[in-house]
Amino acid sequence: EAYIGRSQVVLCFLSRGYLRSTNCLREVRAALEKGKPLVLVHEADPDKGGGTLAELRSECPEELQAAIFDAGWPMAVWHRIEAFQHVSLKVIAEALLLKTPKYAGENELPLCIPGEVRAVDLAFPKPVVLWASTLNAGARDLGDAVAAAVAGGISVT
Repeated sequence: EAYIGRSQVVLCFLSRGYLRSTNCLREVRAALEKGKPLVLVHEADPDKGGGTLAELRSECPEELQAAIFDAGWPMAVWHRIEAFQHVSLKVIAEALLLKTPKYAGENELPLCIPGEVRAVDLAFPKPVVLWASTLNAGARDLGDAVAAAVAGGISVT
């Protein structure tokens, strides 16, 4: 618990049994009592001790469920395929940094993985029209999001 007091952020790796562990619960309780922000990492692979969020929540003492699962803490899914694992690490690093005093007030950081293709690097050589069906709920919103992410040249109809 003394280490929690000296920490700026506490990372919780949510896997089966984590929220039943006496020591893990001591750390989580200490973090919450001391007002330390949490960053949650969700182990989703059942073969590696993971489970659904509903299963992991059911292991959590009822008095802590809302403080852990409903408080809006950043959460990253831990992927074990190497390329996706790099993305998981980037998401975790960003979430941890954003909870430190140095980056207070920031919404995102320009972190990237070497060789990563970023949306700002994407462009079409000719104008593109993206057709969004009025019968497909959300299609227009998705089209607008794609158009906003790709540098120019896309119109949504």
